[in-house]
Amino acid sequence: TKLILLDSLLQENKMILRYKILVISILCGGIRGSPEEDKAKEFLQTYDKDYGRLLNQATVAQWNYDTNITSENSQVAQDSWLKVTNYQAEAFDIVSQFNQTGFSEDIKRQLKKVGQKSLSEDLMTELTRTISKMGDNYGSTKVCLPGGKCEGLEPGLTDLMAESTDYDLRLFIWDEWRNKVGRANRPLYERYVELKNQLAVLNGHDDLGDEWRDRYESDTFTEDVMTLYRDMEPLYKELHAYIRRKLYETYGEEHVDLKGPLPAHLLGDMWGRFWNNLYSMATPFPDKPPIVPTEAMKKQNFTALKMFQTGDNFYAGLGLIRVPETFWTLSMLEKPDDGREVICHATAWDFYDGEDYRIRMCTRDYNFEDLQTIHHELGHVQYFQKYSIQPQVFRDGANDGFHEAIGELMALVSSTPSYLSQLGLLDGYEPDDQQDLNFLMSQALITVSTIPFHLVYDAWRWNIFSGKVPLEEWNSEFWRLKKEIVGVAPANDRSNQLNLDGTALFHVAQDFDMIRYFTRTILQFQFLESLCEVSGHNGPLHRCDFSGSKEAGSKLGDMLTLGCKLPWPEALKTLTGTDKMSTRPILQFFAPLHAWLQEENRKNGDQPGWE
Repeated sequence: TKLILLDSLLQENKMILRYKILVISILCGGIRGSPEEDKAKEFLQTYDKDYGRLLNQATVAQWNYDTNITSENSQVAQDSWLKVTNYQAEAFDIVSQFNQTGFSEDIKRQLKKVGQKSLSEDLMTELTRTISKMGDNYGSTKVCLPGGKCEGLEPGLTDLMAESTDYDLRLFIWDEWRNKVGRANRPLYERYVELKNQLAVLNGHDDLGDEWRDRYESDTFTEDVMTLYRDMEPLYKELHAYIRRKLYETYGEEHVDLKGPLPAHLLGDMWGRFWNNLYSMATPFPDKPPIVPTEAMKKQNFTALKMFQTGDNFYAGLGLIRVPETFWTLSMLEKPDDGREVICHATAWDFYDGEDYRIRMCTRDYNFEDLQTIHHELGHVQYFQKYSIQPQVFRDGANDGFHEAIGELMALVSSTPSYLSQLGLLDGYEPDDQQDLNFLMSQALITVSTIPFHLVYDAWRWNIFSGKVPLEEWNSEFWRLKKEIVGVAPANDRSNQLNLDGTALFHVAQDFDMIRYFTRTILQFQFLESLCEVSGHNGPLHRCDFSGSKEAGSKLGDMLTLGCKLPWPEALKTLTGTDKMSTRPILQFFAPLHAWLQEENRKNGDQPGWE
């Protein structure tokens, strides 16, 4: 241990020495005979090596904490990220010394992505601890059920919210999760907003929401998002009305108003983010052979490991990169049975060394939803592997939505009846219009339904970060937007000033924006259209399955390799031929379902929208 600590100290001293030499070089006019850009390139080489090493150490520490929640592991992770933060602040100061006149666009873009200013060490430590504590609350909370048994989120509460049709039990669980997680996180989140806003302003933004929007490098981003939403709103409202009718038939008129918003606790998971668990009640033609192959997965022993191997084969079939051997030995693919507290929320991890990639997930054997999630998370890993040839500053998606769009695209293709038939999970499947509608419904419940959900979570936070909403109205503003845009409302009173229900979601508690998931839903169908064309697909877009197409894999791989080297519109154009986000492909994909929903709602006398 002493040798390891000594080596770490030596490495840090070497890094500091390199930085001092660079600073002196910059301030004194540089190395004799070297132009300013050469000094910048030298700095970037040093930065790439040192920043990558620090990121790796911090990510390892974070992994150790997320897969074994202890106060000791939490402290190690916080200390590691503080080193990254301090290093970034030092790097930012160095970059500000360069006169970038005449620099190449590539070098200027790299320098633009280096570092940021930092608050004082005490405040940065407080911010890191605040986010970590919110994660503790989310990951370790249990709800004690009326019978006395206490369940954590994964798998206990998640399974109950997915499967139970007991109205009162669902409401109890929904309510208790928010009372425990949201109330514990409220004071922490209030401080988080203060500190993150201070940090954003220090780095030249109006507030944290402005900083998040600036990542999209567009002066019209907010307007563009609202335009995209207005395009999608008619389809969403038809789906909403149809689902409301199905909930009414399941739970009765005493619980569901056919003209009102949907009760928030009846939507298939803890948050109503994905409605796929409502598919059994929403299937347009339930007498057709099933397209959700749960029973076939059991018969063919699709364990967690087999599902991951299937996903890896999917990417290899496209001519893309298999996961490294270390993936299988270092990932957490199932929930540990040794008593450790872990965060189960499925995530893919890049360890920034070009070698180590993992997934943390509490996979359930024979679970089709988890099979889709696996294909999604492996999409992130593929992106990591492809852009690992880039310097650290370019190792990211072209924008936040790109990373998520790749994952969802692959989850969609892996859910097509054509692909599932190849796996032997759908016997004798013959596509027809009714089967198409069943498939489209299954996809709408995990895409169309999420669009207003993701929009609201960030519209709410943008209003908080900007100070437009006073502190005492934070929770009421959340539910105002949920009702206005999503058409969802709580079944009981959430006005208690202790509540902050938005923070009971992983992404809010852990400092992730949600607009990335909004943009990903639009982008994934643009990607789909392009790759289907390259693969030689003929026929409607919703019947496309480009699995096994080396041509599609090659075109996709070319874009993934870019990382964020180019502004995202340019990266988008390399794959799709356009530099704008467009709803045309997604609306084309769901056009048959949209027409069917309009007719079905008309027959039922259901008016889209809510009072």
